[in-house]
Amino acid sequence: MVKSMTGFGRASHEEEDVQITVEIKSVNHRYFDGTFRMPKALLHLEGRMKKAIQRTIARGKVELYLTIDGAGFRSSDVKVDWNLLDQYITILKQASERYELQEDLSASKLLNMDVYQVTEKEQNINQLEDEIFATMNLAVARLVEMREIEGEALEQDIRTKLQEMTEVLTSISMLSNEVTSSFEARIRTKLEGFKELEAIDEARILTEVAYLADKASIDEEITRLRSHLAQFHDILSNDGVVGRKLDFLVQEMNRELNTIGSKSQHHKISQHVIDLKSEVEKVREQVQNIE
Repeated sequence: MVKSMTGFGRASHEEEDVQITVEIKSVNHRYFDGTFRMPKALLHLEGRMKKAIQRTIARGKVELYLTIDGAGFRSSDVKVDWNLLDQYITILKQASERYELQEDLSASKLLNMDVYQVTEKEQNINQLEDEIFATMNLAVARLVEMREIEGEALEQDIRTKLQEMTEVLTSISMLSNEVTSSFEARIRTKLEGFKELEAIDEARILTEVAYLADKASIDEEITRLRSHLAQFHDILSNDGVVGRKLDFLVQEMNRELNTIGSKSQHHKISQHVIDLKSEVEKVREQVQNIE
């Protein structure tokens, strides 16, 4: 099955006071390129996570976002600078005595003083590894499912274009058969202008026609194009990574069309070549997003 390189997957797992959420998205890229964003306490898992993802995703720029929330993963500590707090209170008492102020200290007022430091600690996550990988695998599976759905749409669109190209190629083949006849007619027309020629060497005419026809022949290019189109269909039916093979075939198809265009002396064939190159370009754009 053909897979697109574009997709998105999300999964979450909630257990007691911990919630794990994984979001993963991918876009087209020549190779596999993974970017992971997660809490620092999980960075040591990045290598294993990358290998796990590459077992199902071979190409694409992949971005993974992993978050863990809840008291089971983070806890907060409050540290008090008691020495600084003692100085604040001493100064307040001295100010009250010196200026005969009413002493007004309360716990709520103490909380507003800049003597506290709140720190968050991430708990040991070894016991969460199984849940983390299970959640990630589910998100990856949903990503792959979306890539397969889009890949199916790409395949259908490409096959339709290939069929249209085959029909145009058939028209080119039929027109190419007319070229030989046109060469002979043109030569005979030119020779008729030389009245002093009493007899026309028929063998010489046929030799000249054969030479011109061989020089302008596009039979080999048409045969190779038909072969490329057949290979395209076969590769689309294969599983695995096929994008690079299809991209190579697109280049070869363009090469054959360029040769036909340079050889052709028939205006209808030239127009068909332009149409085919337009379709090949559309196919190339689709192929760029196939894994």
